[in-house]
Amino acid sequence: MKSKINVLVITAILTILIFALSTYVQKQLIDYEPTISCLMIAEDIIANEKIEKEMFITKELPISVVSNVRIVQTFSEIEGLYANTDIYNGQIALRDQFGTKEELSIFEAEAGKEKISIKIVAAESGVSYAIKENSLVNIYATIRNDYANDFLMENERMEIGGEYDGYTVIKILDRAKILGTFDIDGFEVKNTGNKIIDTIMVAVSSEEAKQINLIRDIATFNMTGVEEENDRPVQSEVIGE
Repeated sequence: MKSKINVLVITAILTILIFALSTYVQKQLIDYEPTISCLMIAEDIIANEKIEKEMFITKELPISVVSNVRIVQTFSEIEGLYANTDIYNGQIALRDQFGTKEELSIFEAEAGKEKISIKIVAAESGVSYAIKENSLVNIYATIRNDYANDFLMENERMEIGGEYDGYTVIKILDRAKILGTFDIDGFEVKNTGNKIIDTIMVAVSSEEAKQINLIRDIATFNMTGVEEENDRPVQSEVIGE
């Protein structure tokens, strides 16, 4: 009799344990939410900074948390890109926070220089494709004589060319470094044989930038390539009429 009671007690205990375990498992299944692997920022990233793999960590997050955003799941999706805004430690990495150098117009000028764009007047007649990023060029401004005289009175360092048909040619930049070349639609031209350069971006001093902005609306600009070793103009690269 006693053994039967013991069996009943043990059976009851096992039943309770099984019920409790079953209830727990069911609750876990009910509460379960699938997760997804994504990148999170491991350190602050400043705008226009090129991203590196060590700036990120991988975490599993509930799908509901990221269901309405375009997350980055692996570094390979954004490798070689740049941050288009400041991004802070602990944030989820989103695809629209990153872009290419060209998309974000990131072109690095050397220390003490700033970036400025110049439209080249002779786009219709073509530009030598040897002029590209990191090329050195001389840039000339063609200005009506009366404007040129006023400009040269305040900028005596600028070299003046010959006068013709009421216009003066001024050498506005010497050995300027090309940061980027662009077609008429604003797309960067890189080693292409069928696109014409419409605008260049160059590295200049603050004073040079000021001088260019003074005459931007009254001048047309041409340029010649410069051979880096001996500074001689590359005659085949003369632009303009």
